[in-house]
Amino acid sequence: MTLRYRQRGAALIMVLLIVAIMVVLAVSLTDGVRYSSQRLLNQRLMDQGYWYALGGERIAAFALEDAAGDMVTALNQDWARTDIVFPIDGGSIAGVIADEQACFNMNSLYRAEPATGAEEDVIAAEVVFTALLQNLDISPQRAEFIIGRTQDWIDDDFSPEGIYGAEDLSYTALDYPYLPANSLLDSISEMGLYAEFEEDEQARMAPYLCALPEVNTAINVNTLPLEKAALLAAAIGNVLSVEDVRAVLESRPETGWADIASFVSALNLASDDTLPTKLLQGLEVKSHYFKGLADVFYEQRQMRLFSRLVLKNGKAIVYAREYGEVF
Repeated sequence: MTLRYRQRGAALIMVLLIVAIMVVLAVSLTDGVRYSSQRLLNQRLMDQGYWYALGGERIAAFALEDAAGDMVTALNQDWARTDIVFPIDGGSIAGVIADEQACFNMNSLYRAEPATGAEEDVIAAEVVFTALLQNLDISPQRAEFIIGRTQDWIDDDFSPEGIYGAEDLSYTALDYPYLPANSLLDSISEMGLYAEFEEDEQARMAPYLCALPEVNTAINVNTLPLEKAALLAAAIGNVLSVEDVRAVLESRPETGWADIASFVSALNLASDDTLPTKLLQGLEVKSHYFKGLADVFYEQRQMRLFSRLVLKNGKAIVYAREYGEVF
């Protein structure tokens, strides 16, 4: 083969190599453009879903404001409906509102001053929490441990209190060190950082617990569902069994009890059984804290917005939002 033909072959190979490179670059460029276009489309649709979710949040606020003037908060009111679905172009908005005072507020365990150890120094929240764990078959020792750890976690000092107290030195000595919040809990999921849960304890407690941005909140006896009878029994000092309290909830008026005196009367306690004043102060028939869920399905995409609201002066104010799934 002559030199001329060998050069032609080399040139042909170079041309084919250049063409192959150009094809690869073209495919890569096309894929990049397609990916960017799809990403922008997804972003636009999710942004639209977010605005629909904010619309659902606003509807929840209106429903709560409609009931704000009522003397009681009860499950017969419009905000408590569970079948709310609004059609929209390309999908739907489903919504539900939960009363966040139908649970035990872990921040109510806060102590401004360390415990003295005297029996009369035990606060109502400690009594209720211990009784709740008893109803969940969790020992008083574990209740005492979690109470001590919680109080040290949310107080604003750096000194461990009591036999179960723990502060900076305890947590920074761990394999993965961190510092305690020294402020109120934002979520009960924080308990996983200090409570040292055993086996399924956390799963058993979680349905009954919440973390509200106030210390002095009461449990609403009108919105507690039947499955939380163990909490209501604890809230009255376990003077009745969980089964008896469940029966009381089953006979609850549709419009709720008008006041705590009516609720106590419905308990039909024996004449020698009276509820301590400090426990009665932890019960209420009206709520101010709620959590709303706006579940948006739009163009085969889902946006879930959890909104935490508080009723103040007849207005529903959103003080926190969470997106996606809440654990």
